[in-house]
Amino acid sequence: MNSNYPFPIGIEPLWRAPHELVIPDARLRNWLLDTGSLTERLQANCREFQVQVLGQRQAQIRTEEMQQLAPNIAQLKLADWQVREVILWGDGQPWVFARSIIPQALCSAELANLGNQALGKLIFNDPRFSRFPFQISHITEPTILTQALGLCTNQTLW
Repeated sequence: MNSNYPFPIGIEPLWRAPHELVIPDARLRNWLLDTGSLTERLQANCREFQVQVLGQRQAQIRTEEMQQLAPNIAQLKLADWQVREVILWGDGQPWVFARSIIPQALCSAELANLGNQALGKLIFNDPRFSRFPFQISHITEPTILTQALGLCTNQTLW
């Protein structure tokens, strides 16, 4: 599997451990590294919350994602996973782009009717799931994501 894929957005940011990047202010650092449920925090900070599913299906998994999921990459089968990309909107503004790699068995069973529900709301407090250490990225130039959302911004996206 290679990491060049067009699934639906196809951005490929450079992910880093938080200590490897300078986060410009304390408030932003607090949001990026909060260990609570991001979905619940977003909902608490807006009047209208919406999940827009950009795509969910078996799709190409990035090399970095494969390494996180299976130390022995040879054992990783595309048919075992689905990729889900969504935008989390608050008060009509896009707040979060999220990419999740989900076991196919969950998609076929418990998450079969996930639709526009927030994945985080369903799995955050479920003891079967554990969060990997945070990795963050920032996007400083226009990308297919900003173009797809119709965003004209000179701000860094985190």
